[in-house]
Amino acid sequence: MTHRTLNPILAVLLFAAAELLYLMTMAPTLSFWDCGEFIATAYTLGVPHPPGAPLFLMLGRLFSMIPFFSDTGARVNLISTLASSATVMLTYLITLRFIVLYRKSDPDSWSTAEKLSAYGSAAVAALALAFSDSFWFNAVETEVYALSSFFTAMVVWLMLRWHDAYPNSGHERWLMLVMYMVGLSIGVHLLSLLAVFAAALIYYFRRYELTLKSFALLVAGSSALFFLIYQVIIKGLPVLFQFASWWGFLLLCALLAWGILYTQRGRMAIANTVLVSLLLIIIGYTSYGMIYVRAQAAPPINENNPSTPQAFFSYLNREQYGEMPIWPRRWSPEPVHQYFYQQYGSDLDYFVSYQLNRMYLRYFGWQFIGREHDMEGAGVDWSVLWGVPFLVGLVGAVSHFRRQWKMGLVVTALFVLTGAALVIYLNQSEPQPRERDYSYAGSFFAFALWIGIGVESIWSFLKDRFSVPKGTAQNILAGALVTAALLLLNGRMLQANYRMHDRSGNYVPWDWAWNMLQSCEKNAILFTNGDNDTFPLWYLQEVERIRTDVRVVNLSLANTGWYLLQLKNTSPRGAMPVAFSSGDGELGSITYVPLDSMDVAVPAGNAGALLQRQAARHGLSLPSPPAESLKWVMKPGFSYDGQGYLRPQDIAVYEIVTNNFPGRPICFALTVDQESMIGLQRHLRLDGLVYKVVPLESPDPMSFVDPARLYRSLTQVYRFRNLADTTVTLEETSRRLCANYTPLFVRLALELAADPDATIRVDGQGGSMRTARRGALALEVLDTSSKVLPPARYPVNPELAGSVVSLYSRLGAKSKAIQYISYLESLAAGASYRSDPKLFFVLAGAYRDAGRPKAARQVIEALSRELQEPRIKEAFEQQKEP
Repeated sequence: MTHRTLNPILAVLLFAAAELLYLMTMAPTLSFWDCGEFIATAYTLGVPHPPGAPLFLMLGRLFSMIPFFSDTGARVNLISTLASSATVMLTYLITLRFIVLYRKSDPDSWSTAEKLSAYGSAAVAALALAFSDSFWFNAVETEVYALSSFFTAMVVWLMLRWHDAYPNSGHERWLMLVMYMVGLSIGVHLLSLLAVFAAALIYYFRRYELTLKSFALLVAGSSALFFLIYQVIIKGLPVLFQFASWWGFLLLCALLAWGILYTQRGRMAIANTVLVSLLLIIIGYTSYGMIYVRAQAAPPINENNPSTPQAFFSYLNREQYGEMPIWPRRWSPEPVHQYFYQQYGSDLDYFVSYQLNRMYLRYFGWQFIGREHDMEGAGVDWSVLWGVPFLVGLVGAVSHFRRQWKMGLVVTALFVLTGAALVIYLNQSEPQPRERDYSYAGSFFAFALWIGIGVESIWSFLKDRFSVPKGTAQNILAGALVTAALLLLNGRMLQANYRMHDRSGNYVPWDWAWNMLQSCEKNAILFTNGDNDTFPLWYLQEVERIRTDVRVVNLSLANTGWYLLQLKNTSPRGAMPVAFSSGDGELGSITYVPLDSMDVAVPAGNAGALLQRQAARHGLSLPSPPAESLKWVMKPGFSYDGQGYLRPQDIAVYEIVTNNFPGRPICFALTVDQESMIGLQRHLRLDGLVYKVVPLESPDPMSFVDPARLYRSLTQVYRFRNLADTTVTLEETSRRLCANYTPLFVRLALELAADPDATIRVDGQGGSMRTARRGALALEVLDTSSKVLPPARYPVNPELAGSVVSLYSRLGAKSKAIQYISYLESLAAGASYRSDPKLFFVLAGAYRDAGRPKAARQVIEALSRELQEPRIKEAFEQQKEP
């Protein structure tokens, strides 16, 4: 079989294999972080956070209409699987092309062994990328990084095609296509722009001899090309648009068209290629017109509202994020960043220890050495992949330089500029809200090329070193080596990473959003904190049209005037606007306000009577009589140099509460920190995943619970799909958020068990009411929690586990506490008396509550003896059994 036939067949097979893998492990709906936002804005053609990804959104809209899956999120996820599979295929083609270039021979002239080693090694490179940690993570969810990696690989592959075509007639079309890909990539993510330096090197080495002068011209030319694309086109065109509107842009296009025609007629090949390439970049960049046009239509999600030339310019230039200088490295004035900066002796120490080592080399190690675990902050573990991919890649890098240093330099440029150099440019502050490994996907792609070259180079070395004769012996050696690489390298990566990256069956983000929205009463205003308690809600409201009556107020965005104006002046999907007393001008220019503290009082209206009716309906008594007004002391949410300040978000919460209570239910998501509640903690009722503002002052902050309402939410309304299914893998964010459920069950059980023989009326199926004994309901709640959220899968703090054991014992069901005692025992097995004495004290209490006094005494005596503290035994003996 000829190379022309075999090569595309293998490429397509690799594409199909990768696509099958990604489809098997793809998220069945939205995932956490930006995925919900991207799917929602793709489905509605809305405006996401700056600088947007218009090409990605248009593709997402197209895929959302393809009925391959019932879930819209899954349809848009398909873009990432296809883009990643295509990148895997291109990795194979690029690796093989590098092998062909340094072998300097026609593949059709290769022996069977040479074909086995070359094609097999290229396949190993492709699969190494396919199975790598970060690439796989991006391949199965809706994010821009999969498509960005595709454009990076496409630029390199097209340049190699140009390398083969030059100097034949028509070779320029490959360069033009490269520039068009660059232009399109701007509408996805800017990371792929860094591939232009590798492309420039390929162009240089193909056309020019290496001299000091020519290399200096290369550096200047490639930098000028990047400057042209990034500064002149990406940043400059918005300036032109700002000052000359569409007419200026159309005039520019007309001038380019005239120049193309003029150089075409004059046979000016280079000038014509440059002008056509420039026009193609701009054509690709015009996808951003979608952002401006859609902002004019004011879609429900319209971040930054870039509907004017000035706002559009600010949006494209990411002005809301501020500037990140290259130097100093410790640049942020934020107090939390300053705290971490002080842990380092100098800017250089910070750069090497944190930015380079922790924020790049650690991620690199995850891909090719092994990831310690799937939790945030995981280190590098050589026992996972045994370092085989890393070592083979090092062999490939060295061998590539020795056999063809020019192309070795091309891969090095891609590897460094999308890796270590990017670390310098990003100048990230510590701490980061999440791991940032996805930023370096281009660097990991470059190293995967060296893995394939490394396998082929090992075969070449062994063949020559041991003088293996041609024919069967070389065939066996090539086949054995490629097979070993597929098993020990690719197979081990697949085995180590499959479970971690299998998202099939993970419905936590969808259910989390559903549960939170269903916790709110009709027309509620819901304050949320960050991405993971906001974007899933946007998805359900915009895509699934679920609970569109709830107005979600993201507190991070509430620091911006454009967002507050949208809350005040828009009615997305028919939802009620949010009332503000401030005028549009005040909201649009909202800023920090100095304040020490302030007494606030808001009339409660009929909210107190509503509380009493709800309590009477369920046979409950309120902890205190409702007040006629909502009174609290508002304290500053931020202090600087001894002066307290209200943040814009604090002012927004104050405005919303004072102008909408009691006419509309006002809620805080469970994940909102207390500092953002402006002092309302004693006026909150726990309604599940939200707290509702009520005109009743609790004795302790956030201690008021309506057991009937919470019971209905946890046992009849909330969804907990696959949480107890051990065959379904949940990534760390899902597990962390699911940890909020168990305390809700225990809090409800404690409330019910406070008076176990009393009765309560709760909502039954079909809306009917039933009367039940509170103790029986408490047992039912605990059983449901144990079934849905087994402690071995969803760890809880020891005190909470001990409370469950105590509750079961008090309610006469000691045998049901076994799994929680086992859980405490497993924690104790990994701790010592000195490292965690509180854990052993809780374990002893659990033994006693469960009717095992001997085991309890043994633990307490050992704890007292180890710590040499006899009062521990006295304190334990004074505690009463349930």
